[in-house]
Amino acid sequence: MNFTLIALAAAAATHNVAIDHHGQQIGATYTARAEMRTKTIGAKTPNRMDMQRCQWTATIIVDRKLDHGPALARTIATDKAFSGSEAGACTPGRKTAERNLARHQEKIEAHLVAVAQADRAPLLAELDSVRNLASN
Repeated sequence: MNFTLIALAAAAATHNVAIDHHGQQIGATYTARAEMRTKTIGAKTPNRMDMQRCQWTATIIVDRKLDHGPALARTIATDKAFSGSEAGACTPGRKTAERNLARHQEKIEAHLVAVAQADRAPLLAELDSVRNLASN
């Protein structure tokens, strides 16, 4: 049995950046969210010990939104993922995402800051292209 969950509250990390673009301050908000995939492995047979395990993988996704409107909002591709397993079958009521991502909150926040810093040059290039398009 496989489950895919979007764990928004568990990785509710945000990072705000102010960028000076041709004398105008532009604010960008970066938000981390996690896509959680779970898979139950192992057997559950009668009259024997339960050998099921819940394997989980959380992929961190970063969304960028500019403060002055929806223009240039996008999802930034990252390869940051966390994984693990715990005893028992994967069920939606177990809150696997919240528990496991809470342990990695500091790493998620550090990754978010790194992604925001790496996105500075592409964001400035996008702002320049929009400005050039608007001036023509």
